[in-house]
Amino acid sequence: MKKNWILKGIVLGTVFFISLVLIKPIGISTQFSVLSGMIQTAFQEGIIFKNGKEFYSVVDYYNQDGIAKSIAIPYNFGIVFAIGIFLGGMLGKIFLRKTLEFTEINNLLENDKISRMRLFVGGVLLLFGARMAGGCTSGHMMSGVIQLSLSSIVFTMILFPIAILVQKKVGE
Repeated sequence: MKKNWILKGIVLGTVFFISLVLIKPIGISTQFSVLSGMIQTAFQEGIIFKNGKEFYSVVDYYNQDGIAKSIAIPYNFGIVFAIGIFLGGMLGKIFLRKTLEFTEINNLLENDKISRMRLFVGGVLLLFGARMAGGCTSGHMMSGVIQLSLSSIVFTMILFPIAILVQKKVGE
């Protein structure tokens, strides 16, 4: 592991803090709900309606966390953030292709299709659980802890030891 992890942590924490102060807390799982709502409104009219200045939905789930407003006005910080994550991953794949660590992980996944399926299923379960809890790991661990949210602090204290155990098991 490179020695400059402290600098990277400080930069990441600063970005999350600036986002929290200037725009909103960072989190991504809500955008999957927004996307599903956008798809649903393409097939069904009247799902989202405006009452005064606020947006509401006939689907109760969309009435939480500003999802109805994000469905009605999809060009917002959250969707730009989600697209940026996707594009950042693509750019990382293109420009970091030559690095040894990235190549080793990529070769490991290409040779073991079961690992890819496990990663996909694990990601789906993590996302499902995150939406049930009303947040995601980045939302809880970074933005929530910065806001001193008790549920986020408890979540982080439970998730870190589990992540360490899983990493050690996978690394064997």
